[in-house]
Amino acid sequence: MAYDSTTTLALVKARLNRLATDTGLDDYLNKRIEAAVAELQRSGITLDESKPDDILFCADYVVWQYQCRDATSGMPEWLRLRRRERWLNEHATG
Repeated sequence: MAYDSTTTLALVKARLNRLATDTGLDDYLNKRIEAAVAELQRSGITLDESKPDDILFCADYVVWQYQCRDATSGMPEWLRLRRRERWLNEHATG
């Protein structure tokens, strides 16, 4: 099942202080969301749009990528740890 980015897009726009009615960047932001979901899937994380924590994680990840797209600094520690914990949670065995 494909990831439905509708709620994630609304959260990304809110985090970027954009009005919900401002649709000028929607195509671009949707592509960023798709790319982030695909990147996370390649690293072993499958997001579920029915889980609020997955939606928030995806929105935070996309906003960080958008705001730091030209920065040379790495991922902030809080986001790196959330990604790591999310991966561990998905791959935990018995």
